Amino acid sequence: MKELTLVGWFVPSLPQILSLQVAIMVPLLFLLFFGYILSIPGCPQKCFCIRSLTDCQHANLDEVPPDFDQKTETLILNENCLRLIPRGAFQNFQNLTFLGLAHNKLLLQNDSFEDISNSILSLDLSGNSFTDLPSKLFKNTKKLVWLNLADNRLDLLDINIFSTLEKLTYLDLSNNRLQKLTSMFVGLSQLDTLMLASNYLHTIPQGVFDSTPKLKILDLSHNKISHLPKCLFNSTMNLNDLLLDDNNFTVIPRAVFTVFHNLEHFSISKNRIQNVLPFVFVSKLRKLDLSNNLLSVLPCDFLSGLKQLEVLNLSLNCFGNFPSNLFINNTKLAFLHLDKTCLSTLPIVSRLRNMSELTLCCNAIKNLPRKFTDNMVNLKLLDLSNNNITKIEDGALKMNPNLTKVVLTGNPVFTTERINYTFKGSD
Repeated sequence: MKELTLVGWFVPSLPQILSLQVAIMVPLLFLLFFGYILSIPGCPQKCFCIRSLTDCQHANLDEVPPDFDQKTETLILNENCLRLIPRGAFQNFQNLTFLGLAHNKLLLQNDSFEDISNSILSLDLSGNSFTDLPSKLFKNTKKLVWLNLADNRLDLLDINIFSTLEKLTYLDLSNNRLQKLTSMFVGLSQLDTLMLASNYLHTIPQGVFDSTPKLKILDLSHNKISHLPKCLFNSTMNLNDLLLDDNNFTVIPRAVFTVFHNLEHFSISKNRIQNVLPFVFVSKLRKLDLSNNLLSVLPCDFLSGLKQLEVLNLSLNCFGNFPSNLFINNTKLAFLHLDKTCLSTLPIVSRLRNMSELTLCCNAIKNLPRKFTDNMVNLKLLDLSNNNITKIEDGALKMNPNLTKVVLTGNPVFTTERINYTFKGSD
């Protein structure tokens, strides 16, 4: 920081005076405006209010303040000390559509939301340490479209708990203690997103998703599931995203191959899968994650049907090498991750013109051939760190005009001069 030294008398010029006035007025105007927002009628102390929004996060509230603006549509009471929601607490909120009650210490009753049942559309109840919920809590909140119950301690829910929520499209039950799924999803005919990650689920019963025909996103990751019934998804033909990461699967469930004509994202990383079959029936797949399994061999036609594939992660398996024509039909592939896959030679990927990011960290690769990345005109990142590369052939990486980052650290060949050389392009 430069040291300020004053010499003699300082006489400010007109521009300096104007700059000083602006520097003083802007913070004052901001404070006046902010003070006005905090002091407008219907805005409780310690809350932030503007238009139809009332934000009372971190306000140390132990009860719902009675002096809210009746025109409030979005009310955020997260991160407080609320325990009870007595009937009548929201009786003046006829326009309330979003209510945030996350991370409090709530004990709910069947009529806790009775006052706003005709208007509420979105409800956040995450992080309240609920162990159960009143069986009729949502009986009259029939307009709900978004419900967050994540980060609680729910272990068993009444089978009719959601039965009246016919308009619900999003339900988050992740990070609870659910050990089994009952027919609790009956009535959720409009549900398109269901989050069940980080529970204690061991099995998924046949028919549990039959009442959710519009389901598009299903997250079952971070559970203890080892298999899925073959016909589990027969009624969810519109499923786009299926996440099965961090479970106990030893094979890819056959249900994935038989009915997922619209599946675009499939992730089953961090399991114990040893063998895979070609993805023949999921031709629309765009993202595939098989990382951190026990795979050692891939069939030569494993990816042949995935012509729309854009993202592929095979890291943390031990292949040694790949079939020469493995990626021949995957011309749209843009992100390919092959870190820690026991490779001693580079795979043939030069046909992948749309490749943007290619990572091959932590293998046993010894040589970087001149033509390895030829035709990859869109390549921006190449990670070859922590291999055993001792030779980079002359002209390597000169056919990649968009290449902005090459990582060669942890190789015997690594020198500053060599890295600079690789960015000279074809000039």
